Amino acid sequence: MPAEFDDTKSFAPVGTPIILGSSLRGMFKNIFKIVTCGAFRGRTTSQRKGEDFNDEHIYFRCMMGVGRYPWTKDLNKVYNSRMIHNARGKDGKLHPVKNTRPGFLIRTTDNKFFIAPSIYKSDRKDDRILIRDYEKKFRVTIRERNSSCVKWDGNIAYIITGSQARYKLLDEDGYNQLTGDDKKRAGKQFIRYTLLDYVDWCRDHWIPLPEDVRTSYEHDRNRRGVNLFTDKGILKRAELERLTGKTFSDVKTLIPCHFLEEDGQITAFGHGQCFRIPYRRRIGDAVPKNLQSEKIVDFADAVFGKEKFWASRVYFEDATPIGEVRELATAKAHPLMQPNPTSYQLYLAQHGDKLNHWDTNGAQIRGYKLYWHKPATDWHANDNELKLDSGKTPDKRLTGDMTPLAKDNRFAAKIRFKNLSAVELGALMMIFDIDGLKDGAAYKIGMGKPFGFGSVKITPTLYGSDAAAYTQLFGAYDTWRDVMCALKKILDWSQTRRKGWSERVKSMSGDVSQADGVDERFKQRVPLPSIFEVVK
Repeated sequence: MPAEFDDTKSFAPVGTPIILGSSLRGMFKNIFKIVTCGAFRGRTTSQRKGEDFNDEHIYFRCMMGVGRYPWTKDLNKVYNSRMIHNARGKDGKLHPVKNTRPGFLIRTTDNKFFIAPSIYKSDRKDDRILIRDYEKKFRVTIRERNSSCVKWDGNIAYIITGSQARYKLLDEDGYNQLTGDDKKRAGKQFIRYTLLDYVDWCRDHWIPLPEDVRTSYEHDRNRRGVNLFTDKGILKRAELERLTGKTFSDVKTLIPCHFLEEDGQITAFGHGQCFRIPYRRRIGDAVPKNLQSEKIVDFADAVFGKEKFWASRVYFEDATPIGEVRELATAKAHPLMQPNPTSYQLYLAQHGDKLNHWDTNGAQIRGYKLYWHKPATDWHANDNELKLDSGKTPDKRLTGDMTPLAKDNRFAAKIRFKNLSAVELGALMMIFDIDGLKDGAAYKIGMGKPFGFGSVKITPTLYGSDAAAYTQLFGAYDTWRDVMCALKKILDWSQTRRKGWSERVKSMSGDVSQADGVDERFKQRVPLPSIFEVVK
C-alpha cells in the first residue's frame, strides 16, 4: 500500500518531522557555489544540462504606451516595434497596422505542427459580433476578466480574448457614433470570429512551426488565457471532417490562432491579435559566458559530483529531531508563488532611472537568489487573499494550509565525506564559518523562505581532520572578498535585532494588504535593493 503524506506539514514519513538529506545538500551546495565562485549553468529543454537556471525565453505583452506607471512607455515601444508597423492609408496619412496574421494551428498525425495561414492576411473588420448580441445568441454572460477561449458554432470559431468592457453597449450603431477617445473609454465591445472556410488547405502554403518556438510557448508559465495546445476549442479530425465535408488523412487537430512571421520564420504565435511574445534574448544571454562553460570543472563539480561523469564525495544524511518537535497551529498561508522572471526589475541588475529588461543591451542578472532573515513573520493569509480564493476548486486556490515548525526545535545529522583534498575540505568548512560569523550565521532552508521561515543555525563538529589551515582559500582576490562580505551580511542573524529591520526587508514578502493582493512597489517595478542598501 503506498504511503500517504500530508503536504501541509513538514516531511514526516513515520510521523516525526525530519529534514531530508537532499534538502540539506541543496542548501549547502548553493552556499558552496557562492563561496567558491562556482559556475552558473543554464538548463535548456533540448540539452538538459545545467542546474542553476532554466535557459529559456521570457514572454511579455505591454499595450500601454502612456499609463500610470513610467516603465510601460519603454516596454510598449519594444512590443510595438515587433507587433505593429506604420503604413500609409488612402488618406495619405500613416496608420498603425498589425504585423500579426490570422491562421490555424494544425497538428498532424505524426505530431508535427504547422500554421495554415488564413486566406485573408488580416482579420476582416466585418467578422465580429457585439458582445451583447453574442450573449443573447448563446444565452451566456461573458465575464469581465479571464474570459479568453475559443467557442465553435458550426464552422464559425469565436475568438474571445482578454478583459471585456465593464459596460456593454446595446447596439452597434451606438458604438459607431462614438469618436476616438470615447471609443477607447468604451473598451472592448466586440468578439471577433473566423471560419473554417478561411483555412488555406494547400499543404505547400503551410508554415512549419519551429520546435524552439513551440517549446518556448509551452514553457510560458505566466499565460493566463488560452493555451493553444490544450484548449477545449481544439477541433479533432472527425469533427473537422464533418464540418468541412473533406477527408484529412494526416491532420489530427486544428485551432484558430494568430502568428508573427519575421525574416521568413514564425517567431511567435498566440490566441488573439495582441498575444504575448518572447523577448529575443534568452535568460542565459544575461549570464556571463565564462560562468556557463561545461568545460570548466569548478569546486562544486569536483566535490558534489557531476551527473554521469563522477559521483559525489560528500554525503548528507537526513536530520532527525533531538527531543520533541513543536509545531505552530495549522492555518491558511499567504500564496506561495513560483519564481517570476518576467519581473525583470528583481532579476536583472539595475543602474539609474531607466530599467533594464531582458532585451536591453548588456543586461546581466543580479546573482543568486537569497532571502533575508526575519525574527517574526506574519504568514497568515489576509481577508483579501481568502476572498480571491472563495469559490475556487482546491487545485485553483492560491492559499493553502501550513503547519510550520516552532522556533528552537533541534535536529542532528551527519555529513560524511571521503577523499577530499585539503583545499576542498577547507572550502567545505568555510560554509560553517562565513568570514568569522561563527554562531552569528544562519542559513535558509525549506519552502517557507519567502515568509521568513526556514532560518536555521548550524553547529558543526569536525571529526578526522583539521580545517584550521584552510580559511584563506581565495583571500587574495578583491572580487571574492566583496562576495564574502555581501554573503556575511545576508546570513548574519544579528541583523534581525536592528531597529526597523522588518520594514527594511519588507520587499522580500511585499505588502499584500491591498485589495488586489499586489504590492504597489511591484506594480511600479521598483528595483530590489542591494544587500548593502538594506544594511546601510
